[in-house]
Amino acid sequence: MRGCLLGFLLTPALLLAQSTIGRIGEVTVASVDVTSGSEVSSEHLLQITKELQSHPYPPGREDDIAEIVERARYRLQSEGYFKADVSLNDVQTLNQGEGTIAVTLSIREGRQYRLGQIRFSGNKELSESNLRQQFPIADGDIFDTEQIRKGLEQIRKLYVSRGYINFSPVPNTEPDDESNVIVLKIDCDEGKQFYFGELVVAGHELHPGDGEKILSAWKAYEGRVYNGDEVEQFWREMSPYLPLGWQLEQHLEIRQNTETSSASLRIVLPGANP
Repeated sequence: MRGCLLGFLLTPALLLAQSTIGRIGEVTVASVDVTSGSEVSSEHLLQITKELQSHPYPPGREDDIAEIVERARYRLQSEGYFKADVSLNDVQTLNQGEGTIAVTLSIREGRQYRLGQIRFSGNKELSESNLRQQFPIADGDIFDTEQIRKGLEQIRKLYVSRGYINFSPVPNTEPDDESNVIVLKIDCDEGKQFYFGELVVAGHELHPGDGEKILSAWKAYEGRVYNGDEVEQFWREMSPYLPLGWQLEQHLEIRQNTETSSASLRIVLPGANP
């Protein structure tokens, strides 16, 4: 059976990244049980329970409660149970004031898979051996979706460091149920290579001349191959000229020009127009 791994890897990863401790009205999982027909080892049930209990969940919304199922499934997939079937059977409120709930899951682990091999296609900028080195998992190891996800993120960072801002790895899986192995095929959508373009400083500078110092420092970067790490380095170097606590993610805009293959930057200071 062929299946796109993107949903198995990226969606759970996004769910994991979205939970923020300290939200008003959130609930926590106090206990986890399984239905009588479930097939899950006591060890894995303990791992799932620890995972679910370590994160808070917004109450009431169906999409947020679904996060519980995704976390449970992802925990099993990190142990090689790639086709694990998990569904939420019941949710009971234990203590309304404390926001604690008890959940009952229906679980079928299914087969445990190992990694057969990883193959790449569409890669022109980087060799297959270079890409394969980014994955912290060897052929024959338990097919750990968390390690696969880390490898995908590593090759994305590697491409971005070489100017391929829009690089996207498209993973597909080929499970073999007879040998219980999975061949992972990754299509590398490299996109265009970008170079650093001009820098614009918008808004009110903290001190007279700060804007000019920022623009002058940028001249050393302009025209070079785009590198996300160098953008972060430049931002750190410019911290004396930026408001205290000014974060790159909120106050630096990157605008791509596909015709010139350039990426221009805009630093947003206080008082800047949208």
